[in-house]
Amino acid sequence: MLERIKAYLGIDFPDDDALLQMMEQTAYAYLEGAIGKGYDRNDPRAQMLLMQVIADLYNARGTGELDGKVSSGTRRMVDNFMLQLRLERGAHGV
Repeated sequence: MLERIKAYLGIDFPDDDALLQMMEQTAYAYLEGAIGKGYDRNDPRAQMLLMQVIADLYNARGTGELDGKVSSGTRRMVDNFMLQLRLERGAHGV
């Protein structure tokens, strides 16, 4: 999967491999929170969503706080991450 991600992003160097793998895991967790656990990861739509989430994360890296330097889609995704984590925390009674 790493090679597919790198091809999608147009990356041909190994420097960010560990970061991309972490972003892949984060993207899967995001999609589970947004779609629901057990969704078909092989569905082409899910694959494209995964790539887009990773691209947004990768392109927003190193921008620090959300101060207008990231896309509205990335800002929305970060807000969704926070909401999902809050809801999951509440669902588990923590």
